[in-house]
Amino acid sequence: MLHRAKLLKELQEVSHDLFMDLSPELSKARQVWQTMIADPDLAQKIAACQAPWPLPTWGGAINKTVAVAPFNKPYQLLSVDGSQVYPDKHQGTSCFLINIGVVELQYGTGKRGTNFKTTPFVFTDRLQELELETSGSVDVVNCKREELELQAGLEHAQALKKESSAPLLFLFDGSLIFWHLEAKEQNLKKHFLKRYCDQLLEYKKNNSWIAGYISLPKSKELIGIVRMVLCGFNTASKEYKKVEHLVDASLARFFLQSGTRSTIFKSRSPVTEHYPPEVAPYFFYFDVGAEIVRIELPQYLAQDEAVVAQMCGIILDQVQKGTGFPVGVAEAHEQAVVRGPDREFFYHLIEKLGITQKRSILLSQKSRKKRGIAI
Repeated sequence: MLHRAKLLKELQEVSHDLFMDLSPELSKARQVWQTMIADPDLAQKIAACQAPWPLPTWGGAINKTVAVAPFNKPYQLLSVDGSQVYPDKHQGTSCFLINIGVVELQYGTGKRGTNFKTTPFVFTDRLQELELETSGSVDVVNCKREELELQAGLEHAQALKKESSAPLLFLFDGSLIFWHLEAKEQNLKKHFLKRYCDQLLEYKKNNSWIAGYISLPKSKELIGIVRMVLCGFNTASKEYKKVEHLVDASLARFFLQSGTRSTIFKSRSPVTEHYPPEVAPYFFYFDVGAEIVRIELPQYLAQDEAVVAQMCGIILDQVQKGTGFPVGVAEAHEQAVVRGPDREFFYHLIEKLGITQKRSILLSQKSRKKRGIAI
């Protein structure tokens, strides 16, 4: 049971870290920003410099803004999300569950307005496709979930495009830059990065629109540019630390207004070096009214301004319909989530299956105790 009085004391002791005063850093960043937008050679300098952190590239003015209007023509919205039950040694089984939720929304197309679907996938601890000792680890489950999300999006996008000619956007909840693979062991990284990129290539082959939607983004690629300018392109000076707590969204607030997006940047994060060029990830920041979000998309879409304009219009319409968050993404999460009773039902079915096959599941004493605590 939580001791609330002690909790309050603990929170008070760390409140200075929870509620930092960022005004000095914001003031410094704004000064540097004014220097940046006045430098016509900034893009070339950034592209040529060597930095200990990833710096994006872009064309035109760095402070360029583009107005976006909600899409008012018929369109289709596809969103997919996944959740999981990790392997639990206390339940006496090494298998894990990934549940994929899919939402199809139709606006003015003449088809049925909504279609919700969930599909559970069960895997044993050791995936046959991945011969690693860590194959049942949290990392592998998370990587496999993302693969299944992209796979489900591709399959449903292909089916929907055959049924209607209305624009279709697959709005993916999260990043299309697979940051989580950077620190993983080489075999794991190589295995899943190839699968992800192969799927992105299939999206391109089918000319499907896919965008990653990131709410409350914590990325620091634009702040990386500020840091380089702040230290005079000499990181030995440590001047860059004067803005170390800021994120890109802090900078975007200097020039974005509600209903506008930034110019499009190309990410140069180390993991992106392994992407095929046509699906290399690009990104921009978008003030959707409720917040500034980050949108990521592959190169084959990023280079088509007309397509980007329509995608942004659809995203803005979705945010407005969802009162601050895309309704399709929110509904996909609701379809995918595995709550406590679902998790218990999963383990109940495993036990029942073991009984029918005259096999027993050996539960840990910890698990047994949770089912009934004696006083």
